[in-house]
Amino acid sequence: MPSNADGRDTRWAEHRTNRRRELVEDALRAIRKHGAGVGMDEIAAQANTSKTVIYRHFGDRAGLYTAVVAAVHDFIHTGLEAALELTDPEDLTSLVHDLADAYLGLVERDPEIYRFVLSPPSTVAAQIDPYGGLPEVMGDHVAQAIADHLNAQRQDPSCAPTWGHGLVGFIRASADRWMAGGQRETKAEILACIDSFNSPALANGLAAIPHLQEQR
Repeated sequence: MPSNADGRDTRWAEHRTNRRRELVEDALRAIRKHGAGVGMDEIAAQANTSKTVIYRHFGDRAGLYTAVVAAVHDFIHTGLEAALELTDPEDLTSLVHDLADAYLGLVERDPEIYRFVLSPPSTVAAQIDPYGGLPEVMGDHVAQAIADHLNAQRQDPSCAPTWGHGLVGFIRASADRWMAGGQRETKAEILACIDSFNSPALANGLAAIPHLQEQR
């Protein structure tokens, strides 16, 4: 059986985990209220605590930023997975449309938090990927759908990874530009632009590059 000390250690670890989660939620509320340039004083005030307490749990602003990014990634990933589960993977046009629609919708819902994620502190800018591998995960998903489609059509699937990750990168870059530009266009306008660029190729079945196999 665990000792009393082990039990106290477990309860303390759970307390620290819960407290960190609460502080991250308060940081998100502060970002929504004050914008992506929110200061530590404003975050501490939102959490009804001191900066010292925040630093005790996260080390510094970079540590808090990293925790906020992780929480945002979980939220976005859950939202995108839910959207893709409702899409027929064989309908590539709808799949990419639904992915873009879901991504833009999540960005539109929390624009200041998205801007915060894309503005890492200088001390972590070269170490932390603000996207947290999310484009790679989604790119793999779309690439597999494209490969399956090409295989079903007896076409060469070798370009599927490039096309899949390229489509996800296009959506992400479009969202980034939309945020950086202050959302002057509506989400529907951005989505229409994405569709008009991608739909012709997708609707035509993503014809494989001629003689690709012979060139190897």
